[in-house]
Amino acid sequence: MNPDIITKENILDNIELLDAFNYYLQPYHNKGTLQQGQNISNPFLTEKQKTPSFNIYKSNSGDWRFKDFATEDQGSIFDLVMRLKECDFKEALAIIQNDFNLNLSNDTKEDFEIQLKASWNSNDLLYWLPYGINSSTLTHYKVHPIQQYTRINAQKKHTSFISSKEKPLYGYAIAQRCYKIYSPLTKHFRFTWLGNKPDSYVFGYQQLPKTGNRVFITGGEKDVLSLYARNEFAVCFNSETATPPATIIENLKARFDTVIILYDIDATGISQSNKLGSVFGLPRMELPQKLISKGGKDIADFFKLGYTLQDPEVLLHAPTIQQNAHLFATNTSSKENDYIPLLLKTQKELTQRKAKLIHKVPPLLFHKDIGILYPRTINVIQGKAGVHKSRLAETICSALIKKESWETDVLHFRKNTQQAVSICYVDTERNLTEQFPYALQQILKKAGYQREDTPKDFDYISLLQVPRKDRFFALTSYIKRVKQMYAGHVIIILDVITDCIQDFNRSSDSMQLIDLMNDSINSEDVTFLALIHENPGSADKARGHLGTELLNKATTAIQIGFEKDSNRRPTDLIVLNILKFRGGKRPEPFYMKYCEQTNGLVEADADHIYESARSRRTKADLFEIQQQISRLLRSSIQGRTLVEELAAYFDCSERTIRERLQECIDKRAPIANGKGIPSVLQKKKEGKEVFYSLAPIKRGQKQKTLEL
Repeated sequence: MNPDIITKENILDNIELLDAFNYYLQPYHNKGTLQQGQNISNPFLTEKQKTPSFNIYKSNSGDWRFKDFATEDQGSIFDLVMRLKECDFKEALAIIQNDFNLNLSNDTKEDFEIQLKASWNSNDLLYWLPYGINSSTLTHYKVHPIQQYTRINAQKKHTSFISSKEKPLYGYAIAQRCYKIYSPLTKHFRFTWLGNKPDSYVFGYQQLPKTGNRVFITGGEKDVLSLYARNEFAVCFNSETATPPATIIENLKARFDTVIILYDIDATGISQSNKLGSVFGLPRMELPQKLISKGGKDIADFFKLGYTLQDPEVLLHAPTIQQNAHLFATNTSSKENDYIPLLLKTQKELTQRKAKLIHKVPPLLFHKDIGILYPRTINVIQGKAGVHKSRLAETICSALIKKESWETDVLHFRKNTQQAVSICYVDTERNLTEQFPYALQQILKKAGYQREDTPKDFDYISLLQVPRKDRFFALTSYIKRVKQMYAGHVIIILDVITDCIQDFNRSSDSMQLIDLMNDSINSEDVTFLALIHENPGSADKARGHLGTELLNKATTAIQIGFEKDSNRRPTDLIVLNILKFRGGKRPEPFYMKYCEQTNGLVEADADHIYESARSRRTKADLFEIQQQISRLLRSSIQGRTLVEELAAYFDCSERTIRERLQECIDKRAPIANGKGIPSVLQKKKEGKEVFYSLAPIKRGQKQKTLEL
């Protein structure tokens, strides 16, 4: 290799690694010159570590490297520069060359010359045809017949090699100006590299489909080609003794149903096959010993002799996993690469699912005849303090565990009798001496049980005695236990969800809980129903960062609250609104009231609802107008449609409604949009038509207080 051009090897020959690490890490600490084992804060993190765990050390091979025992970041000087400078490997080489004035040239003139033949002819194919490999397969895998090549040997002399019928030359084109030369009929040096050999060489990887039934890991390139000629996919590494990248193995496992090791049946092949299979838990295919007696040892020889994989003497060994095996574990220079296998596995599953006929999943719970709660979803009940959110959740709970013979109506909620469910109620607010036990009694009573009964499909806990900082971990443990205990579908009720984490305004705490729920509904038969308080005031916004994210993720969002009269005073009428509904068209509001006799919620009668509506409509109160706008405006709406609906609702003139709408615009009165975000009403003319819409109030934007 030319010692004057920019390469990894030439840079390492021209710098002191300890000096280089100190040069690039100096801005991130104040400890002078770093020595082995001296911990500093990880330079890749946005916030300083409370306990620094990043250091540099000298490896067994004599090279200096970095490692963080807390984050598991580790790598070479090149990995460090790529991470710090956010660049690729080639750019990192150039940065180091410039920073240390190495005077290496960008002239990448190779220390070899190669002349490829224009196309395959019959003489060039003589070697391949007995293995079933034709020109089409060779071209597909970028294998070329070579006329001749010249390279510089260790003594700096040019040595030329010319292809002949007796000693043909072939080249596997690995990358631009990089070839692996194959001289199959020479006794020594059958393989030669021209150009920069890649760190991780995997032949056949680029030719693999996105997904498939099975893929083989074989001993050599010819084996890959032979298998492909028989409609099988395969890859190989530089040799059977080469260390395969762990990410490649995981990638193959994610994309294919089965990954099979098929190495040679000589001593080396069997030993490495066993080792690779035990480390990664892969099955091994073993060719029969009769192959050796006939002068062969690999799958290409097996095919050449006329055998097939259906031969009864071909053995398939089940995988055996070696505990705590890290023989082939490797770390990538950037952590995002670790997620490629997972993403490809998900892609494979989606590809399989989209090819099938998808039936809409039936709901777990109906309200009247409308499905309100669906399997594997996140759902919300929100409302101001004291509006009976918990009693609504208890009623839903009773409906889900209700005895079939029990005739009592529970606010028109009914379970899907074709789907068995278990309920797990998690309480965080009520005391353990009277309030929560009484609530449990009420749930059982409405479901047709005695208070002494313990239905097998009803589980409950309280987090009240768990310190707030530990509640997320306690909840995680409980959900794990629930998954193990119950075989069917589980509905977990969190009352209230903001008490399940340390700080519902902190995004990291909120997203940790949201991620836990998302992971659960995607991996298990679990559904969540979360209760959350709304912020005090006029906006119908659930509390904190958690409330915002919860509504974004919810499939069904239910709002419960007291209706107000024309003077904005709460009445005893309770309304249940569906703020968000992915199951179809949003249902109409449902009206209830609190019954002291039953200490629970009952359906409001028609006269009560009519009287409340009539008192509201007498003035077309501006605050009531805002509430109806919030309900109606889920997107831009034609002006005349909005005016007609509001006029009919408030039983007043369209002129009065237009005046109220303009008043909302002029005062910039805050109105909650479909996601509960405070917004302002705006009007826009498009052609001859006027359209109304809600625009979220931007952070820092002045918001006027409505005074009535």
